[in-house]
Amino acid sequence: MGTVLEMKTLLATVTLACLALGACGNDTESFATLRLASAVVKDRVSGAGGATVAASPGITRATLANVLTPVLMVTREVTAQQALVGSVAVNQGVETWSSVDKVTVSLRQGVLLATRGFGADLMAADVPGAATLAKGGSAYSRAHTLLDGTDQPIRTIYSCSVMSRQPQAIVVVEVSYQTTHVVESCSDGNATFENEFWFEGAQKLRKSRQWVSPEVGYLLIEDLRR
Repeated sequence: MGTVLEMKTLLATVTLACLALGACGNDTESFATLRLASAVVKDRVSGAGGATVAASPGITRATLANVLTPVLMVTREVTAQQALVGSVAVNQGVETWSSVDKVTVSLRQGVLLATRGFGADLMAADVPGAATLAKGGSAYSRAHTLLDGTDQPIRTIYSCSVMSRQPQAIVVVEVSYQTTHVVESCSDGNATFENEFWFEGAQKLRKSRQWVSPEVGYLLIEDLRR
């Protein structure tokens, strides 16, 4: 996403244009059908003392009625910035979702495999499938590849396990869902992170909170499709 200020400027500009025109313009490469009534649903920047300032209102189901493609809402937890992303490509079961300024997340059945445009991106990952996460059970491993300060790939292997599975009702943009809340804990002996997944039914991820990198932190990903 570049710097926080760059992202704020880009996304705020796109939001105003979309609201004024009622739809975003076409991009023949990947956004021919991605029309967003509001490309950014909330853009907040942390202030001194942890305070946050809201720059635009949240999205509603009425707003989503103007969106002509499946969308997810992605929140970068550390900055509280939010944007809608549309599906732009599927390759061997990996689906790539992009914002209007080409910030992307790549998912397999909702599990994060890679990001682009956040700065310290997750370049690639070998991750458990949704079925493994949904049922829990024995320990397994993850492998995450990041870039170091000289843009060389660094691959880290984490030992992981599902720590808990509990039923939980959640609300995603005005709609309630009955889900199973799964907490995954991973460690390489030095660093530890916990991912959270909210499964609707057997393996459908309605919502997740997934680790990217120490600099980026967690992304909250919510599936807005009914």
